[in-house]
Amino acid sequence: MIKKEVKIADLIDETIFNMGNQRHIQMTNEEKAYLNAHFEPFEINKGKLILTKGEEINYLYYLEKGHIRLWFPDKKQREITAQFIKSKEFVNFFLSHEKHHAYYNAKALTTCKLWKLSKTNLLYLYNHSINFNKLARAHMEKGIIHKIRREEKFHTLNAQERYQLLLETEKWLLQIMPLKDIASYLGITPQALSHIRRKI
Repeated sequence: MIKKEVKIADLIDETIFNMGNQRHIQMTNEEKAYLNAHFEPFEINKGKLILTKGEEINYLYYLEKGHIRLWFPDKKQREITAQFIKSKEFVNFFLSHEKHHAYYNAKALTTCKLWKLSKTNLLYLYNHSINFNKLARAHMEKGIIHKIRREEKFHTLNAQERYQLLLETEKWLLQIMPLKDIASYLGITPQALSHIRRKI
């Protein structure tokens, strides 16, 4: 059997569907052709950094397969987990016309298959593709909502309640993440997380 070639436009269509925006964002054949022609696939091994905090970003990344952790160091150089990204999601959709630098480190938790689009080609899409602009706005809105809800959890829920909510909404993290990174994501120590897990 001949294996069908994976096309980035089809993957992005799947992402649009998963976001619930298929009625509002429908890429034209011309837009899909541009995506397929200019996104480049590549792989990165488990444990490798895709982005390093502070480095200039020159590509938009899309994660076809795998899991990525976004984190930054605190003043004591401890790793503070900000977000996890799973398959069929964009890694960074916040490039601007000016020089743009990474806010986080982006580390592959598993062997990952990604696609990258150069900043030049991304800016072309911003200037010529209404549907790609809609997608960028939808992705940005999703990111803002995630940030607001995360801040709300930290201010209104205690550690055990935050862990129970993770079990309800992001249980997949427990299948791939070491507990120390889960604890960092919840804003607690690994010892506190172990105590909570024993209680539940």
